[in-house]
Amino acid sequence: MHIVCCQEESSTEPFNYEKDTPIWLKTKIDSLSTNESNVGTMVYRYEWVNETIYYIFIPANSCQYCFLFDENGKKIQFNNSQELIDFENNRKNEILIWEWKN
Repeated sequence: MHIVCCQEESSTEPFNYEKDTPIWLKTKIDSLSTNESNVGTMVYRYEWVNETIYYIFIPANSCQYCFLFDENGKKIQFNNSQELIDFENNRKNEILIWEWKN
């Protein structure tokens, strides 16, 4: 398993994978990292509508934003295209918290 930590230049504290990643997400990442078809997967954290959102991008999966979760691990699904557009345009503070490089 590879762990990559990133931060924006404006951040005051570095991202700490062990401390800053919820247990439910670590479990999901551990599960993803056991399947070779998930090589290239990236996990991002964003702020959107005053909430912390996690996005798991799996290159082998053709469904965009199928793996969006709130900070408690509840799956997020957009009810309409307007919500998707709002997410794409208004998410902020992107942090790459994990990446499986090949």
